Amino acid sequence: MKKLLLSVIALYTFSLVNAQDEILVNPILSKKGENYLPEMDDWAISFNADGIFEYIGNAFNGTLDNRAPGVDYIRSNTFVGKKFISDKKAYRVVANLGFNNNSRTSISSGLEPANANKEVKTNAFDAALGLGKEWRKGNTRLQGFYGADVLLTANSSNSETTFNAISDGEFIQSTENKSGLGLGLGIQGFLGAEYFIFPKFAIGAQYTYRVGFDIQGNSETTTTVGTADPVTSDNGKSSSFGLGNVGIASINLTLHF
Repeated sequence: MKKLLLSVIALYTFSLVNAQDEILVNPILSKKGENYLPEMDDWAISFNADGIFEYIGNAFNGTLDNRAPGVDYIRSNTFVGKKFISDKKAYRVVANLGFNNNSRTSISSGLEPANANKEVKTNAFDAALGLGKEWRKGNTRLQGFYGADVLLTANSSNSETTFNAISDGEFIQSTENKSGLGLGLGIQGFLGAEYFIFPKFAIGAQYTYRVGFDIQGNSETTTTVGTADPVTSDNGKSSSFGLGNVGIASINLTLHF
């Protein structure tokens, strides 16, 4: 009976300590009494801020190639939604959707057809969706976090290069490459830190490490020369298993409410 009582007391003590670890110690409040740090039942939205900082940086240094954030910034983990199940734990939904369309014209050179206008058109699609869990450390405005996401990815790309005579615009030849649909399944570990510059508003950086399996659908190349019929060659399919991709995945801004 004595051993049973001691076991119950030990289990209760462990549960109490573990619960306290998930609760903020001495919450940090603003002058208005607002809590700086996330709390249980909070929701959060985190988005990639790399493009914003590039635009602001270019604006201040006076360069002429300032580009506002747009869909051509295809980056990983563009959007993360969170639901805090305690002050130190949250479930995550990761989403990314990007499109890239580009067209450029130049004069042919080298081994390309002579005296021709060269036009290159490219388009790409990239998407990711994932679910994960996040753990947080620290009771100051500087918070560390870590966790893992299960990710599904999809992508495809096409490019077409066309040559037309400079003199009369007559078609000379074209080559079109289609990548096929690429699909991926992976687990991504993440580690990062955030600093709460305002109540419930943080800026942070994140490192990632991915383990995943990827397959690339059937790709093909179609070549057309003059008035001859197009010739299409099958480039086959591919698959790969990879580790790595370590680095700063993104600079993020996070809002909690």
